[in-house]
Amino acid sequence: MNGKARRLYQFPLSLYCEKTTWNLETKGIAYTHVNLIPGPHILTAWRLAGIRTLPVLLDGNVAVGDSTDIALYLEKTYPSPSLLPAHPEQREAVLSLEQYFDDIGDHVRRCVWSLAVDSPRVNEIFFRGYSTRHPALERLLRPVLRQMIRRTFDVRTASVTASWQHVMNALELVEQRTHGNTESYLVGNSFTLADLTAAAMLAPLIGPEQSPWPDHHVTDGNAGQRALFRNRPAGEWVLHMYQQHRQAFRQESSAAMP
Repeated sequence: MNGKARRLYQFPLSLYCEKTTWNLETKGIAYTHVNLIPGPHILTAWRLAGIRTLPVLLDGNVAVGDSTDIALYLEKTYPSPSLLPAHPEQREAVLSLEQYFDDIGDHVRRCVWSLAVDSPRVNEIFFRGYSTRHPALERLLRPVLRQMIRRTFDVRTASVTASWQHVMNALELVEQRTHGNTESYLVGNSFTLADLTAAAMLAPLIGPEQSPWPDHHVTDGNAGQRALFRNRPAGEWVLHMYQQHRQAFRQESSAAMP
């Protein structure tokens, strides 16, 4: 299978698309990013995989949606290097942690948008990562973008407060399982899907340079919060996982409208 026949349909700043990108690159699988615009993306996602969300991986004639389903497909189809342990108990632990941190992604996303939604740069942030700008769409969305973000990600005071607690619990879990050692892994002695998922979901809070969310792309509110999290062992762990296991972030994608 050549790289031209394998496409990842994504949003440039999506946590779940970052997770799948990292997964593909860890396995050395060639592919092409195709960036879709939120809203119209549903047409493409539904046509390819019968879902309304991204990412969607098109591997030849096979379309797989959802980052977890894609990860399991990649393990079955491209087993080397494996991100799942052979030992049954460790494998079960990895899959359980993968699901836990996958769910944490929704809370991280809500928290991050709560810090950015009132920024004067919200329009720039929302459309960042597209190789082709869409000025007409940006002008159309500008009056309603903040309202759309609040509604889509449930950015309300009660929801955000609850989500911050979930985030703190996730950071504590990382610290418990690694015993505060930034070089330790969540399960066993090697990098697994659990580590990849946890680091990818927490990365927008920490801002590894190898991620789509480096420091120069954040608002003042995010910058202050990042400094706090980076001083925690869990924050240092996320930075280490990216430094050791993630290639520098590269935007080699095409902007597409379905």
